[in-house]
Amino acid sequence: MQKTEKILIISYYWPPAGGSGVQRWMHFSKYLSQFNFQPIILSVNPTYASYSSIDKTLENGVSNIESYKTFSLEPLKFYSLFKSNKGIPQSIIPKKTIFDIFLAFIRLNFFIPDARIGWNPFALKKALKIVRDQRIKYIITTGPPHSTHLIGLKVKQITGVKWLADFRDPWQEIFYLKNFFRFNYIKKLDLRLEKKVLSSANAIITTVGEKYHNILKNKILVNQNFFSIYNGYDKQEFDKVKSTRPDYFNIVFTGVLSENNNYEIFLKAIKTLDPIKNNLNIKFNLAGNIEKDIINSFSNFVKTKSAGYLSHNEAISFMKSSHLLVNFNYQGTNKPDMISGKLIEYLATGSPIINISHTNSESESLISLSEDSVTASQHDLDKIVSYISKRYINWFKGEFKEKIPNNIDEYSRLNLTKKLAIILSEI
Repeated sequence: MQKTEKILIISYYWPPAGGSGVQRWMHFSKYLSQFNFQPIILSVNPTYASYSSIDKTLENGVSNIESYKTFSLEPLKFYSLFKSNKGIPQSIIPKKTIFDIFLAFIRLNFFIPDARIGWNPFALKKALKIVRDQRIKYIITTGPPHSTHLIGLKVKQITGVKWLADFRDPWQEIFYLKNFFRFNYIKKLDLRLEKKVLSSANAIITTVGEKYHNILKNKILVNQNFFSIYNGYDKQEFDKVKSTRPDYFNIVFTGVLSENNNYEIFLKAIKTLDPIKNNLNIKFNLAGNIEKDIINSFSNFVKTKSAGYLSHNEAISFMKSSHLLVNFNYQGTNKPDMISGKLIEYLATGSPIINISHTNSESESLISLSEDSVTASQHDLDKIVSYISKRYINWFKGEFKEKIPNNIDEYSRLNLTKKLAIILSEI
C-alpha cells in the first residue's frame, strides 16, 4: 500500500472567504487524499483578513481538512474605513476619485509585491513549525496575493522542501498595473522578486498555457518546469443542482465586471437589438462584483438586474438558469489570456456561451468545446448581434437544448487533482 504523503498548502484565501480563488485549492484539497496526499492548510485568520467576499457555505466542504490560521497586519483594512460600501478591492484597483488614486499609489509603491504582505512574517513562522513538526516534504503556495510565494521561497531556503508555486493570475502582467504609476525602482524590485520565485520553485503551475509560460520562461536563466491546470468544475456539486430556466430569454453573467473588462462591444450589441424598445422577451441577469455604472448602462436597453454576491451553490443554480452565458475577458491584446474561474463551469451548464475576447486566445480554444458557443473580439459588433439574435429566435421557437460537451469530465475537479498529484510525484 502506497504511503500517504503530507503536503502543506499555503493559501491566503480559504473558507469562509468567497470567490473563485479560494475554490481552486479548496477542491484540490478535497480530492488530494484520493491520490495519497494529505493536505494541511495554512491560511490567515478571517478576523484579520482582507476578504472582499464571504461564503460560509464553503466551510462545509473543508471541515475535515487539517488547517492552521494566523494573525496578519492588513493595511487594506484601512481602505474600507473610507469607503461607503466598506468593500475590500479584489481583482480591481478603484480610481474613480482623487482619494482612490492616492490610495492606489500608496498600495502599489509601498507594499511590494502587494498589500497583503503583512501576513508573511506570521505565516512563515507557522509554516516552518508545521514543516518541522510534521516532517513535511512538499509545500504549495498560491497567488494572488503573490506575496504568498515569498513565504514558500523562505521555507524552501531554510528547510529544503520541494515547492510548487501556483500562479492563479499573472504577477507582472496583471491587467490593472498598466493603469497606475509605479516608480521604476519599484517595478524592478517587483520583477526581481518574481524572478526569484520563478527560479527557485521546483515547478510552476498556472491556469493558462503555453503563451504565458513562454513569457515567464523568458524572465529567467534556469530551466524551470511549467504546467497548466485550469480551474475546473465540481461534478458532484453540479449534479446536485437542477437546471431551471425561466419563461424569458435569460442572458447571464457571473464574476467580476469592471471598466477593465471588454464589455462595451456587448453593450453596443444590446443597444442595437434594444429589447425594451422592440418588446423582446430578454433579461440580463448578473451576479458577483459588478460596477453600478455598467448595470445602469445596460438597463437603458434591456431589463437588467444584479443579484450581487451569491454563494457558490447559488451561483451554480444562477448559471444553470441561463439561455445564454456571457464571458468578458480583460481589455488589450498584449497581455496573456486569462481563463476565468467560472469559464469551465459555464461549459458544464450546457448553455451556449458568447466569449468576448481577442482572436486566437486560449479562452477561444476552450470555448470551442461547446458546439453552440462562439468567441468574438471587441470589434465584432455584427457577429455578436447576429449570434444573440439567432439564439433568441431558436429559444422563441422552443428549440433551446442544453448541450453539455462530451469531454467536459476532463476538466472536473477530481481529474484536475489527479493531474496535480502526478506533477507533485515528479518534482
